Amino acid sequence: MTPLRRVSLRSFLSSAKSLLTNPAQQKGSLTFIVGNESADLDSLTSAIALAYLRTYPPPSSSPPPSPRPIYIPLSNLRRADLGLRPELGPVLRRANLSIRDLITLDELPGFSPTEPPGAPRRLESQDTSWVLVDHNVLQGELGRVYGGRVVGVMDHHADEGKYTAACRAEGRVVQACGSCCSLVVSEWLAASLSRGAPSVGEDRRWDRELALLALAPIVVDTANLQSRSRTTDVDVAAVSFLESVIEESKAGVEVEEVFDRKVYFEEVSGAKEDIGSLGLRDILRKDYKQWSEAGLELGISSVVRPLSFLIAKAGGEQEFLKALQEWMEERGLSVVGVMTTSHGEEGFRRELLVWGTNEKGIGAVRKFEGESGEKLGLRIWREGVLDAVEGTGYRKCWHQEKVECSRKQVAPLLRGAME
Repeated sequence: MTPLRRVSLRSFLSSAKSLLTNPAQQKGSLTFIVGNESADLDSLTSAIALAYLRTYPPPSSSPPPSPRPIYIPLSNLRRADLGLRPELGPVLRRANLSIRDLITLDELPGFSPTEPPGAPRRLESQDTSWVLVDHNVLQGELGRVYGGRVVGVMDHHADEGKYTAACRAEGRVVQACGSCCSLVVSEWLAASLSRGAPSVGEDRRWDRELALLALAPIVVDTANLQSRSRTTDVDVAAVSFLESVIEESKAGVEVEEVFDRKVYFEEVSGAKEDIGSLGLRDILRKDYKQWSEAGLELGISSVVRPLSFLIAKAGGEQEFLKALQEWMEERGLSVVGVMTTSHGEEGFRRELLVWGTNEKGIGAVRKFEGESGEKLGLRIWREGVLDAVEGTGYRKCWHQEKVECSRKQVAPLLRGAME
């Protein structure tokens, strides 16, 4: 079987999107590569990069599978919600992409909230395969419909031990590192070493686009490799490889500027933290994950500004709590968490608010406080002005002194308290 001729990221995404307009006519197996429900920069770019790399693998002595898998990178959010992610702007521009190039849940047959007449019906589970990036359990509606068709995992979160026997074809990699995209780049690096010869001609341009896309989440999630708690050897090796690709791509490719990783990091980070124009509900759902555990629903919002910003946005403490309660009711939550980050004169800081509203949720929050308070370095936030121990449930707000613990570490502790 002849290898596919490489194309740009934009052409690749355009072809993948067009396949979904008439999926029944496709001869190959539709293999969706999808990130987690928060649909953050790491999830979105990891899905695109891995789908592209597996569509255009290096030459091999062994024949490719027949029929050839058709890889489709799926952004796990509605198209309208892409506007909540301003950090995508500078990243997509560097990769010669735009928001409209991405494939969202609205393009997945049967998942659009406004299906036009004659639209393709929802894909049958058995006609699809799914590869997970930046998570290792398929959650939500996708999980309910397609959870039995997961054939691959690439993730850097705590391993939940799912799909261990189902990932022979696409592999199962769960490894701690700063960014899932570092694991994707590790696969690219290994393929590059096996190929031996460097890219030539137009392929160098496509390499540059892919490298700039993949580099963004790694430098953001590791604070440009300066975060001691997040940065691993995998991240360092990935960044080194991507910078070499960007440098080598200059030969024969016109570039407008000399690439500076620090400038790129600051540009993307600045865009990510620019949430002043968003309403409070949009801020809560911008970087949000939800889990079902022992019959309870847990949702955690990560916010790149401090609680004082959220309170001012709402118009006061009580207005903030009212908005948060409405968010809990909208999502059907027993426990809600809000994790904030900020940078100030005292350096990087974290805050954590957790609220349980029903009997089991209250018990889970109390258990979490007792078991994880010391582990996370929790201390009362502003003399407990946001705390409540009766009436509206059990609510606690803390400064989190163990700043190395992000949602990746806090969520498993909360989920464990819910069991």
